[in-house]
Amino acid sequence: MSTLRERNRLRTRGDIASAAITLFEQHGYDNTTIEQVAKASGVSVATFFRHFPSKEDVLFADEDESAAAMVQRVAGRSDPAVTVAALAEPVALFATDLEDDRIFRLTHLVMTNRQLEPRSLRMRLRWEREIARQLAAEQGSSAPTQDDVLIASIAVSCLNTALRFWDRTSSPSGLSDLVRQMFARCSRIAGATDQVAESA
Repeated sequence: MSTLRERNRLRTRGDIASAAITLFEQHGYDNTTIEQVAKASGVSVATFFRHFPSKEDVLFADEDESAAAMVQRVAGRSDPAVTVAALAEPVALFATDLEDDRIFRLTHLVMTNRQLEPRSLRMRLRWEREIARQLAAEQGSSAPTQDDVLIASIAVSCLNTALRFWDRTSSPSGLSDLVRQMFARCSRIAGATDQVAESA
């Protein structure tokens, strides 16, 4: 059971994040200061820094939870095969968990600001690394093989492509459908590549 102090902490953190996202949308990420965010959320600058190390961290506050949730979906998949196709279902289910207005707005901010690209790439690489480790562990290995890394990279690429096209829509729903479409496209592209190789 959460304590009153913990509930207050989470509420303050949520208020700061909500105020920051609104200001980023209204004035742009680069043009918004931490002082403005603190004022809009009714806290001091010192309180802001107790919750977020930087302005960027407001948009990536769920990074640890996100990576853990991704691995949990992969570990609990219905098809235990270590293939790209077997990861389509868990990645789509992970995408379903992202289909809300707050994450949709966060995604738009991240996808439209080049200053955030390095952090976004770091998060993507973390997803790939964690999935590859999970696949290796399932096979009794302590380190991922080239196949594990490649499969994880392709799966995350399907998700990342879906996120980019999701950002161009006007609705927080539909991300999981886009993910499934990207996996299907990946399968078709791989099949076309195999046919070209066979005919060469």
